Amino acid sequence: MHSHIMIPKIGIKLLKIKSKAKHRIYILLMPLYFFFAQNCSNENGVIATFDYRKDQIKNKFIKDPSLSVFSVNLNKINNTWIIKGQTTDTSAYKSILRLKDSLFNNIIIDNKFILLPDSILGKQLYGIVNVSVTPIREEPMHSSQMVDQAIMGNIIRLLQYHNGWYLTQTHYDYVGWINKSGLFITDNNGKNNWINNADKVFKRLQGTIFSEPNEHSLPVADIVLNNIVVTKPHDNVWTKIYLPDDRNGFIKKEFLKEKRDESGHNTTPNDIISLAKKMMGTPYLWGGNSTKGNDCSGFTQTVYKANSIQLPRDARQQALVGDPVFPSKNWGNILPGDLLFFGRNNRVTHVGISLGQKEFIHQGGKVDINSLDELSTTFSHSRFESFLFVRRILAN
Repeated sequence: MHSHIMIPKIGIKLLKIKSKAKHRIYILLMPLYFFFAQNCSNENGVIATFDYRKDQIKNKFIKDPSLSVFSVNLNKINNTWIIKGQTTDTSAYKSILRLKDSLFNNIIIDNKFILLPDSILGKQLYGIVNVSVTPIREEPMHSSQMVDQAIMGNIIRLLQYHNGWYLTQTHYDYVGWINKSGLFITDNNGKNNWINNADKVFKRLQGTIFSEPNEHSLPVADIVLNNIVVTKPHDNVWTKIYLPDDRNGFIKKEFLKEKRDESGHNTTPNDIISLAKKMMGTPYLWGGNSTKGNDCSGFTQTVYKANSIQLPRDARQQALVGDPVFPSKNWGNILPGDLLFFGRNNRVTHVGISLGQKEFIHQGGKVDINSLDELSTTFSHSRFESFLFVRRILAN
């Protein structure tokens, strides 16, 4: 049996009235709906155009993101267009401003896109590394991954400050965040004063700066290979040294050498190999660039730096330096000090230092010696399979 609901005639009239009212409201709201839909579509179109052109600018001017800063976004908040970001590249900066003007010719826009270094820093645009080794991190926090290290006495360009961290650029252009505790902050005069007075480089793998000229006194700081200091003669055994923040202490004269330019004109293959072998067993550290721990390219950079040759930071960057050498059948033309590069599909992921022919020393878990000779006891099948090419850094 079906039940039927009886609707009074007055109810039918009310339903008709409500239906007509809804229809009128619908008719009134339709133009408003299309206005907002079209406006939203236009806004999305503007943002999409901006992002497309932004990527073109980035691809044109930012060849290596590890060596430059480029970050910019466009948004509309509370009916106000806002462009926000920063870059270290002047050409990219000017191109973004031209893009802004072309998209918003007669529209007021809140421009928060800046060319680094940030003007808030004033004249304090330099940091001198004030500890033996300080991490350079991907983001301004201690938990962020380490992408590099900076060592004592090196001058760092300051780009931006955020909550106790400086966005920095090294003397070989690598970009990352350093905590303020590892830096002595100064201006251009302070930078030049350090350059003119820092005269010695620590030449051992690791050591200690003592508060008095004896090894039983309290330490002032530790010190590692390639650290740069200011010195003052003390006696025949000890030298007084000064750190960037003017802390001072003593170290034996025999552990220091004169600071030289980075031409490397007098560097020999034996200089490179001798130091590389002294680092045997040094543990692997992602982003490491010192004798405390290093990755593959940090190892090669450290060894060459100690011999007055500044290599780029990453293996893929080092692969662009020097001259190509094509191994002969017996590899007799591959000399000690040449750099061997490894990877897949022509993408460089690893680097080592040749000991001559097919033998090489590299950082691959710890600094060790391997060979590409299948008859050698140190043969590495994985490196044999991934070998790409050789570059020569040292002049013949």
